[in-house]
Amino acid sequence: MLGWKRKAPKHERQLAWRAQFQLATRAPFVNHGADSASQVGEALYDSGELADALRDLAHGVNPNRPFIVSLVEAEREVIKLADMRPSWINYCNERSGLDPSATDANSEMSRQYVNGDAVRAWPLFDDAQAVVGPAAEALRKLQKELASFCGSDITRGKAA
Repeated sequence: MLGWKRKAPKHERQLAWRAQFQLATRAPFVNHGADSASQVGEALYDSGELADALRDLAHGVNPNRPFIVSLVEAEREVIKLADMRPSWINYCNERSGLDPSATDANSEMSRQYVNGDAVRAWPLFDDAQAVVGPAAEALRKLQKELASFCGSDITRGKAA
């Protein structure tokens, strides 16, 4: 049958949608007008969830999917941020006097939303800032390809 296109398996579409949702709702993809240094802190905090979603997608889809190259590039960049995340969390804990095991909303927000001056004072700030730009670019590219794969772009609220 000419023109007939077989849908991807349901589990692949679910993984792609989950990854698309994580990208759309987390830094560095989201830009809500915060100080650029604050966005570095948010990207570091969010890198754990992003890395998990990208890893799950990479392990759960057919390796011949058209977005695989973009997925690998995005995963590589996000992992660079995720590798710095433990140092960031330790810095936030020390700076704010947080119990490292605390998972309440106030503690988590103190790790995620940090003012720009405090982020710039973190010893690895320059390294992290150098990674955020390429990560955001790779994630935006992947987001477009996932929107095409899923049939809708949740960042725009309409069909792709």
